[in-house]
Amino acid sequence: MDLNKKKEGVSVKEIEDFARKHRFEVFFCALFGLACIFSFYSFFRPGWSIVLAAVGGILSVIFPTKTDLFVRKILKFVFSQEATLLIVLGVVGLVFAIFLPLLVFLLMGLCAGRALYQMAIDSSQMR
Repeated sequence: MDLNKKKEGVSVKEIEDFARKHRFEVFFCALFGLACIFSFYSFFRPGWSIVLAAVGGILSVIFPTKTDLFVRKILKFVFSQEATLLIVLGVVGLVFAIFLPLLVFLLMGLCAGRALYQMAIDSSQMR
């Protein structure tokens, strides 16, 4: 028997350790993935998701400070909760991604537009 044989697959312990170490990445990937999949099966067609992401981007460029305050208040509220309620809020977010994927795309557009706007401002000041 070869002891140097490469093991196949990933253990559950390795997956748990990865999820603990990268919890935000795992949550947002699951959120965006579910919103993408379920946008095809919702009452509204996937085109509406693109429209709302664009609307979110436009609104965040027009109202950058309001968007920044809005997103910061949401994140501050979420991260000020204790661990049990944080899990409940995460599950609620995933349920929103399943039943209301349009809201996820609107929020994604708001954050993306704000980030692009900030990068443009920072780049123009670097000259």
